[in-house]
Amino acid sequence: MPSIGLVVAGDALYNGVHQYFLEGGDGGLQEWLEAIDRVEELEPRAVIAGHKNKDLPDDPAILDQTRQYLRDVIRLLDEKPTAREFFDEMMELYPDRLNPGPVWYGAVGLLGE
Repeated sequence: MPSIGLVVAGDALYNGVHQYFLEGGDGGLQEWLEAIDRVEELEPRAVIAGHKNKDLPDDPAILDQTRQYLRDVIRLLDEKPTAREFFDEMMELYPDRLNPGPVWYGAVGLLGE
């Protein structure tokens, strides 16, 4: 809703919740980053994430937060850790996010057991 500076982002942006990145292989994570850039170009004043901690505001800061999370996922995947090492590192980086299940599923799916 450009007239009021609102973006309802659906699955593109997350707010205080671990991201589901399992299907991001084969360039999908990079495409996700590009989608965030396109949303940012709209210069929203409020962004409603499809997956969010209800106690957090709908602040455009989630653009950078989602972007950084994905960059950390990409960096860690490139290091080829075990699934457990990946999971532990993401939990250390993002201890306050809700729903860690997708981190484990993503780690096992993209790195193997």
